[in-house]
Amino acid sequence: MNDKKRIWPAVCLVILSLALIIIGIIRLDIPRRAIEKIKSLSRKDVTVFEEKIDIDGLNEEFTIFYVADAHICLCDDRDGEIKDVLASRYNEFKRDSKGSEKNFSIVMDYVRKQKPDLVVFGGDLTDEASYASIEYVQKEIDKLECPYIFIMGNHDFMYGDEYFSEKAYDEYFKRFDGLNEVKEGCQIAEYGNFNILALDDCNNQVCEETPEAIEKLKEDGKPVIVMQHVPFVPTYGTSDLIEATNALWGSAYRDYSRVLMGQYANVPNESTSELIDFVSEEDGLAKIVVAGHVHFYHKDYMSPDTVQITVKPAFERGVQKITLY
Repeated sequence: MNDKKRIWPAVCLVILSLALIIIGIIRLDIPRRAIEKIKSLSRKDVTVFEEKIDIDGLNEEFTIFYVADAHICLCDDRDGEIKDVLASRYNEFKRDSKGSEKNFSIVMDYVRKQKPDLVVFGGDLTDEASYASIEYVQKEIDKLECPYIFIMGNHDFMYGDEYFSEKAYDEYFKRFDGLNEVKEGCQIAEYGNFNILALDDCNNQVCEETPEAIEKLKEDGKPVIVMQHVPFVPTYGTSDLIEATNALWGSAYRDYSRVLMGQYANVPNESTSELIDFVSEEDGLAKIVVAGHVHFYHKDYMSPDTVQITVKPAFERGVQKITLY
């Protein structure tokens, strides 16, 4: 009995000490800072923006993830002539002590776990058409358990000084054959209650096959989801997208945007003009335009019924979720 009496004050002292330590930790805000540190290192630390689109007659939700602008900069001896360029670019896209390829892997882990109905890759997954970068993208995409559409961006078949050159199209574009089987620059994916129009970047324009695709979509008459790499200058309401892109990328002549398509930007060719008219039509078929390229999230409108989204880049762990319902 005497032993228990001697032990009890020591136990009380230990309990009091622990209580004081816990209070001190709380007052110093250690738990919050520890949690923030854990979050910053978490593989689930992905920024997701969501847009919901009402599709007439759709009985079940259809989920699309749009991923763009990973700018993976890997290289090996097969592309040794651009190794220094890619090493420099790798550092430019480094975030949170992780390379752009690691951030792409984090995004892909997140997307796979969401089990979407479709993934659209919106261009510039690679920074140049190096074999190592393309193989890394292929390895990550092969893990998907759902269909995907691959859109080519301006960097995907850039190679050193070859940029939208004949050699770039003839040689480096072909390195993506395993990812992108459709080579005419535009794809129509048909679903029961809607269609998806996916468009490659053709030097800040769309390809010459686009008007024919638009006619097919009009004949079908179903709502259209437009996915592309380069966004448009918004054609409805007020928007600061030109100012925002100029602040980040610098302006062209007379403060035109260097990175958009449309008025006060890259002057649209005939095919691009027809597409802009199509997505700007009031009460038209186009319900949403989703694009990458500019490296930040932005939302505006092409018509009262057509929203345009630009997507946060994958090298910053950004992803766009589109839910059709």
